[in-house]
Amino acid sequence: MTSSQVDLWTRDTTGCRCPHDASRRDCACCVQTGGCHCGVAAPSRCAQCGLEQFCANMCNATIDSRQVRERSGKAFGQVKSPALQGPAFCWYELRPDADQRVEVQLYRLVSVGRFNGTSCEAGFLQLVDGSEARASPGDTQVCGSNERYDPPVVLFADGGPATLLFHVGEPTIRSQFLAYFSFTSRSGGQDTGFKPRGGRRLEHAACDWLYQDISCREPGSCVLASPGYPGLYPPNRQCRYLVTTSSIHTQVNIAFGSLLLPHNHCATDYVAIYQGSTTSSPLLATLCANKKASLSYPGPNLLLEFSSGPSVPPYNYNGFVATLEFVEKFTTTETSGVLTVQTTEPGVMMDGTSAPSHTTARPGCRVVLMGNSSRSGHFDTRGLPATSTCSLSFHGRQTDVVHLSLFNYQLSSPSCQTAIEVYDGSAEHTRKPVTRICSPVVKHVRDRIGRFLQQQTFVSSSNVMSLVLRRNAGHRNTTGEEFVDGAYLFHDEQVDGTLQPATLCDVNYYGLSGPKEGRISNPGAQHLFWNIEGPLRCTQRFITAANQSITISVTELARLIPDPHCHTRCGDGGCLCVSSQLPLSQTDHLLVLSETGHTIACLCGDFQQEWLPVSVRSWSPVRVVYSVAHYTWTMKGFTFRADFAFHADSVCGHHTLTDSSGEVHSTTLPATTTKLNHFFYLDCSWLLNSKTERQMTIDMETTQNRPCTAWNISIHRYDSGIANNIGGRVDKFCSRYGSKKYFLPWKMNVVLLRLQAMTRMLPEYTIQWHSQVVYANTRISGPTSAPAVSRSSGDRFTWRWAVLSAVWLLT
Repeated sequence: MTSSQVDLWTRDTTGCRCPHDASRRDCACCVQTGGCHCGVAAPSRCAQCGLEQFCANMCNATIDSRQVRERSGKAFGQVKSPALQGPAFCWYELRPDADQRVEVQLYRLVSVGRFNGTSCEAGFLQLVDGSEARASPGDTQVCGSNERYDPPVVLFADGGPATLLFHVGEPTIRSQFLAYFSFTSRSGGQDTGFKPRGGRRLEHAACDWLYQDISCREPGSCVLASPGYPGLYPPNRQCRYLVTTSSIHTQVNIAFGSLLLPHNHCATDYVAIYQGSTTSSPLLATLCANKKASLSYPGPNLLLEFSSGPSVPPYNYNGFVATLEFVEKFTTTETSGVLTVQTTEPGVMMDGTSAPSHTTARPGCRVVLMGNSSRSGHFDTRGLPATSTCSLSFHGRQTDVVHLSLFNYQLSSPSCQTAIEVYDGSAEHTRKPVTRICSPVVKHVRDRIGRFLQQQTFVSSSNVMSLVLRRNAGHRNTTGEEFVDGAYLFHDEQVDGTLQPATLCDVNYYGLSGPKEGRISNPGAQHLFWNIEGPLRCTQRFITAANQSITISVTELARLIPDPHCHTRCGDGGCLCVSSQLPLSQTDHLLVLSETGHTIACLCGDFQQEWLPVSVRSWSPVRVVYSVAHYTWTMKGFTFRADFAFHADSVCGHHTLTDSSGEVHSTTLPATTTKLNHFFYLDCSWLLNSKTERQMTIDMETTQNRPCTAWNISIHRYDSGIANNIGGRVDKFCSRYGSKKYFLPWKMNVVLLRLQAMTRMLPEYTIQWHSQVVYANTRISGPTSAPAVSRSSGDRFTWRWAVLSAVWLLT
């Protein structure tokens, strides 16, 4: 607008022919491009063509992008409200064309409500989505008594039609605003406004986004910003931007091109960056006010959380915009467990024992990785010479097996001209690979919504495994380099147990063939776990042989996060996890289970370090279960250490006794100095098999007085058709009885006695049984009931004599 021009569309107020009366020349003169006379209602004014009907009173107006552009040739214009006396209300519906957004720039505000410290009251100006003139209290509202905004307050709407609401809720002398609107393209060009690139808005979330490295290959292809940027962002929001990588070599560079948040509001308006996928992950940085930065972090997950508080005057902030760059950095050393760019000389023997711990560089692409020098790491052929054949050999120690996991690969050649081959052993000496992956094929470690996919894993039967990438040297690759990457692990089965098939971390320890003692710790630190996110459950099973027991002693426990939903309670029956609301699977915990699934010990929540060690001695197989509710590579869960030892003893077992009479005594163990939380778990049985029709009596006694839950001996019918042959229970002996004699039914010549114990004190007991031939009319029909009080030895003698006398009188 020139210095002589009245407004955007009125060049002069008089001097031109009136459109409503051709004989008059005292009407306003309009600008040649875009201006139209207001007519008889306002002869001294012009307005934008397409809006001239609102010259006298611009209130409750519909502004259509197509109509305004066709009439005036412009995609922008002015909104000047009438000077109203409150209370009053006006709306302005803005209808964009396809692929357009609505932008409103507010310059002047007079007597429109006031800010009470948290929100606007008694009036506001607000841009809402849709054509309905209904306020949205949770979104941005601008208010003030006499405000001039320089720069202007900018508001955006991206969801199609939007409505500008002008509300005055109290009596005023003059309430008014001045703003400009524009319909700007969302797809390109130099228009004002942020256009998100490379990311994907998550479903069922107002402002959450996902950015993956596979979608941001080119520089500048990924841009993220606060909602409504560069306009005012909505108040009281938490928007999360999850950034994911698919390779251990990928580094994320974040450059904040603009950051403008309210000063002195760092507690509510900020950008927080976490190394992980949730806000409980480690906090890396927090930005607020106008603190711009350029940052670099490794993956696999980064989370940017944008938080906004109430909209506060003078509304001179607009959030942030940042670019993401994913940079591949291939290391050249093995210090971090990442495969080196090295090759071996032809003919060098690599058996895992006498070979050198390093390799020498030669032309070609042949790599040998030794279990003596690196137990776990990543490999990626993109850091190796691009030859037609690239072979990776993994040579472990004599007691190792090799565990491989393929994370990503891309084979673009047609018709299987490129292939990945995995060999159980040396590729030169193994005739057929265990798998062959043919081109064209692409595999990513994540799906389209950022979740890690199930691993593609292979385990060798010996200490050698090979991977060969065979490429078509004549194929011109136009879709990117053909490659394969993944992780490896050398697992020593003599030390770390026997790795179970089709599992990531389940192992068995055998009392006969494995080490008799050792130490176990939590899994999760090996590079195979890099692409694991979510619940993690690993089981270490200890299998005792006959006349063997196993002792598990938890000696260290760290980083077990206090959880209000679960706490540990230790007593005579062991340590238990008491969960109040959430199921145990949703809390971090360490379990020791019997073979039948009985909980022997459980540690969770607010476990106290001074309670350690917690130890259990069992005469049957046990499982140590490490359970993390949400595992990530950057938050690997809690750590623990435990010692184990197999013992040869006959305290417990499963015995078959065919004698017509006999006696079994409990066995004592050498005294050991243990702390309070040392428990004994027993599940023993004796099968009394009298092969003739006899009347069997069983006498049990103990000097201990313990609860039945601590230990008991039950009498069961023999049932060959079920597991462990344990049939229906006939009766049960508890230590508090002192002693008890049982007369079994006639012809019950096979019976099973079962001792079950979970206690701090090893049970002490004596079991005597006797079978005698009697006549049918003298047999006793069933077992006797428990005595009301425990008897002395003299009382027992008198009681037994009375029973025998009764039998003699009956005959």
